[in-house]
Parts: sequence; structure tokens; C-alpha cells
Amino acid sequence: MTSMFALLTSALVALGGPVTEVAVTSVANQTSVLISVDGAVHYRDFTMEGPNRLVVDLMGARNALPRQEFTDVNRGGIVSIRTSQYSANMVRVVFVLKQKLGYTIATDPKGVRVDLDNPEGSFAPWSSAVSSSVAGPPAPTTQPRPAAGAGDLRIASRAPAQSQRTKNALLTSDSYQQSTARHISISFEASPIQNVLMQFAKFSGKTIISGSGVTGLVTASIHDQPWDVALKSLLNTYGLVGQEDENGIIRVVNVKALNDREAIEPIVTTAYRINYATAQEVSQAITPLLTQRGKVTVGQGTNMVVVNDIQRVQNAVAKLLREMDVRTPEVSIETKIIYVDRTDMDQLGVSYELKDSRGNQFNTLSSGYANGEPIPQNQTVVLLGGNSVAALGNAKDRLASPSLSLLTSLVVGRHQLISFLDALKSVNLSDVQARPQLTVLDNQPANIMVGAEIPVRTIDAGTAGGGTTGVFPRAQVTTMNTGIILHVTPHVAANGTILLELQAERSSAELASTDVGFIKNTQQASTRVLVNDGETVMFAGLTQSQKTQTASGIPLLMDLPLIGRFFQVKQSQTEQQDLIILVTPHVLRND
Repeated sequence: MTSMFALLTSALVALGGPVTEVAVTSVANQTSVLISVDGAVHYRDFTMEGPNRLVVDLMGARNALPRQEFTDVNRGGIVSIRTSQYSANMVRVVFVLKQKLGYTIATDPKGVRVDLDNPEGSFAPWSSAVSSSVAGPPAPTTQPRPAAGAGDLRIASRAPAQSQRTKNALLTSDSYQQSTARHISISFEASPIQNVLMQFAKFSGKTIISGSGVTGLVTASIHDQPWDVALKSLLNTYGLVGQEDENGIIRVVNVKALNDREAIEPIVTTAYRINYATAQEVSQAITPLLTQRGKVTVGQGTNMVVVNDIQRVQNAVAKLLREMDVRTPEVSIETKIIYVDRTDMDQLGVSYELKDSRGNQFNTLSSGYANGEPIPQNQTVVLLGGNSVAALGNAKDRLASPSLSLLTSLVVGRHQLISFLDALKSVNLSDVQARPQLTVLDNQPANIMVGAEIPVRTIDAGTAGGGTTGVFPRAQVTTMNTGIILHVTPHVAANGTILLELQAERSSAELASTDVGFIKNTQQASTRVLVNDGETVMFAGLTQSQKTQTASGIPLLMDLPLIGRFFQVKQSQTEQQDLIILVTPHVLRND
């Protein structure tokens, strides 16, 4: 029996390996602990009280952890973790618990996994590979511990290797998504800033030098972040600045020390030629980058800007100009303006005149004849004695320039009834089209006007008041644009589409009833629309309709059904004005 136990123990020792890491993570409602062991391992477990502890013994293993005690766990019900090489062939891992917790333990392809009840809810993961707490001397090892990264840092395996893009990353505004640096997970608790910088230098492979004013203790927890982004955020938090030179050396200095050094740094003068923008526009963007001693000068004739400042500002200005001074796309805007004015007029009327050849006559519609004598038109004859009847109907409402006139005459004894039937149907149609075309830079406004500039006179009558003698009202003349006015601002997107800001106006002017000048009648429409290159946008709906109807006739008779139309003059007029604007943008390519 003894020989069998000895054989089993020797086999376990032969199969065992180093304990490389203890990781604590939150899984569902449990605290999951993975004890990583390289190679097969056998375990035993038991609990203790005063305080509550869970003990896991790993037979046939060697302790390759960086230290014997980790006091910075404090999550998932675990206060701290202690490890030791309990015997030559056994590693003891002790979990100090806040309270007595239920647990299960089982082997895992990576070692041994312990699942405990989680009394605290979700928490950030923890690992012995990134813990910075030092509570005892490093655990003795017979072989070097396999490193996951550099020093005591844990590398996220999904992060790509560092590339040339990360150079000077500490002075840029690259975000987490833009950085391609390796990911780091690390925790610090009251660690000197010099030790923190050493850890980052060891992990990144960079040379990091701290200035004389860089002091203090750092407490931070970084989980799965690019190392350059994490270092920049940490330095900013503690009032420090990191600068990387062309040789890849990162200098960490205090912000105050940096400002003091820049106050005595020599001024450098550099001239920058602007190719596509204007020097005035560029100078406004450069001004916020200057120090208190800096100055920017604009050369209007040569379209250059001259910057006088320290080298750091010169580098920032050069980078800014590389992004700003680029060729701006041009957009050709084709416009078709269609203006249609349609007027429909419909007129119909009947006029009557009753004459007495031996008495009263109005002679308004035609000449007359009385007592054997001709009477000219528009000469009225009045009989003062005897009986006579004369009448007029709609004589004053006859149509002007009728298309059809019908004359009838009825003689009854000495009376004559003359009637005129006038009819008019007319349609006036005018179609005005304009096709202006222009080219404009991207993001710049373009204006098109097809109309007139009307002078408007205004009189300042207030200068003549107050009893002042010898002061006359002053007249001022201003201009007012009327007609069809179109404002277009194109914005070319990265995928070739064009965002158009459109505003269309149709206006006209008419004299006011008083001496204030003119009244401007305006119809406006504005929109923002995204179109493809060469796609047409239509402005419609700027339509104005006006309908006028008038009727005059003989009272009572004009209201009779069916025959009432023969005793009235009716006029109907409809005016409709339509405006259609078509806009087609084209992006002009370099070729």
C-alpha cells in the first residue's frame, strides 16, 4: 500500500508544473477563481475559521507567482490571497474571505478553478500578474516564471503589436479606438510615480525619463486599455506631461516645469506657404496654438503665414496645416428656373335699350330717330308732354373688346327694343425659363438671382419736428432685390454624396398706399437634402392662384332661374402663377 502511494506521489510530481497566475473574475452570480498551472496537478481543499479562509493545496506544483501575499483583491467576497511553497512538491493557496461562502472546485485545462458564492455583485477582474501590492518577499522559484508580457503587466492577447503610428502618441488626441498600441491591465496603490513609469517602460519597451519635479504617489486601476492612452490619462490626472522625441524617448515633466522651460526656450521663425486656403483663414486657426510670446503674421500678397514661436508650437502648426491646407472639392451647380403665368378670363353679358320714336330716348347703346329727325348716340331725348316709355338695361356694363357681339332689334308700333349680346373667352399664358450655372467650392455659399433691384425711397420726417426751423425732411434711397433668388451651399461627403442647403425665394414689389415706399410680397422655401452626384432636386409648390368673379344686371330679373342670365353681365377671371426650380449638383474631379 505504501509503495503504491509513493508511486502515485512521484507520478504527480513528475506531471506537475509551476503555478503562474491567480485570476479572479465575476461570472453570473459567482466569483470565479482560476489558479493557472502549467501541467497536470492534483489538489485538495478545506476551510478554516477565525478568519474565514479557503485553503487549496496543489500537489506536484511549484510556486512561480511574483510574491507570497496579495492584499489588493477586495472583490467578490475575497479580501486577500496568500501563497507559499508549503513543501518541496506542494503549493498552498489561501483565500481570506469576508464571510463563510459556499464553493465548488474542479480541475480546468489551465489548472484548477474555484467557484464561490458572490455576495457583492459584479466587479472588475483581478489578476496576480498585474497586482502592484507588495506584502512580502518574492516567492522562491527554481525556474524563471513564463512572462505574459513585461514585468508585472498583463497583455491583452487581442491587441495588435505596437506600430509606427504610436510614435508621438502621448502628445496627440488619439482615442482608444484610434490607438494601435498593446493593451495593458495593471493596478497601483500608493505607488511612487517613478515605479509606475518603470512599469510602463518595461511593458512598452520605450525609454521613459522623469524630470526633477515628477513626484508623488499613484493609485489607479487600468483594465484592458492601450498603454499609450492609459499613460497619457494617468499623467494628465496627476498634472504631468509626456513628450516623445524623434528617437522614441519619452520625457515626463511637471506642467509647471514645462511652462517654465518654454518661457525661456528660444523663438523659432518659420514661413508657411498656403496653397488652397487663404492666409487670413489659416491665421485664425493658428492663433489658439500660440504661446504668450508667439505671433503670427499674414502675407496677403504671397498668401503666406509667418509664425514666431517655440519649436513645440511650430510642430503643432505644421501638423495643423497638413490637415487644413488641402484641395477643396468644387461643385458645379446647374439650375433650371421655370416660371409660368396663366390667366383665364370668361365674360358674358346682355344689354337692352327701349326707345320711343315719338318720345323719350336714351340713345346710349345706339343712335335714335324721333319725330322724323335723327338723334346721335349718347344724346338723350325727353318728352315733357304726352305718354312715352324708354328703358336701359346693363348699358354701362358692356364688355370691352368682346370676341362675339350679337345685335337684335324688335319694333312694336312706335317702340323699338334693341339688345346686344357680348361674349369673351381669353387665355393668357407666359412661360419664362432661365438656366443659370455656376461652380462653387465645397462648403461655400452660392447665390443666384433672376429679377430686379428696385430703389426704395424713405423719408425721415422726424428731423422737421420739435419746432426746429430751417430743418427739412431727409430722403434716403435703398435698394430691394426682387424676383427669383436661390441660395445654395454644398457639402461633399466622404462617400461622394452631396448635402445641399437650399433656400428659394420668389418676391415682387408693389407701391404702398402711403409714402412709406414699397410692399414686398415674398414666397420662400428652404430645405437640407442629401443627393447623389448628378441627382436633381426639385423645388415645387411655390404656386399662387387668384380667382375673381363679378356679376351685374337688372334687379330681380337677374336672379330668375334659367332666364336670369339674359338680364346680367358676368365676368370670371382666374390667375395662376407657378414656379419650379430644378437644382443638379456635380462634383468636379481632379481630372
